[in-house]
Amino acid sequence: MPSIEQRLSSVERRLDEVASRDAIRELTAEYCRQVVRGDTEGMLELFTGDASIGTHFPGGSGQDDVRPRGTAELREAYSDLGALQLRPCIHNHIIEVDGDRARGFCSVEIRFTQGGEPCTGAGHYEDEYRRVDGAWRFQHRELFIYHWVAHTKGWS
Repeated sequence: MPSIEQRLSSVERRLDEVASRDAIRELTAEYCRQVVRGDTEGMLELFTGDASIGTHFPGGSGQDDVRPRGTAELREAYSDLGALQLRPCIHNHIIEVDGDRARGFCSVEIRFTQGGEPCTGAGHYEDEYRRVDGAWRFQHRELFIYHWVAHTKGWS
């Protein structure tokens, strides 16, 4: 039978894992809130200083090649998002925690305006997270877009 120290250690690890998953879900929710606000600086606070992002559009539109890394490049990449009036909704989290690092998957649905026209998008994120000074941050976000179209055209 495991000692009390071993049992406590196991319970503490499991409790930390549950708390970490919850904090990471809140991190992605806060990201959505900052996107809706158009608050680039607020979004940047959710990333590590050396974080990176990648985006993949259906059919390889050429936009896939842009892969900002670090705070300055992320600031530039996010600076024009306000014009789209993005309204993202994140759900279906799967999170695997390993100490101060974690990996995750979550689905995203996006409502936005492009050229004055209402549009919709959907896809998923594959994320890497790192705990920095006790707080979970995005280390890397990879967005895979399934569709990005005007409402009048539909997504199928």
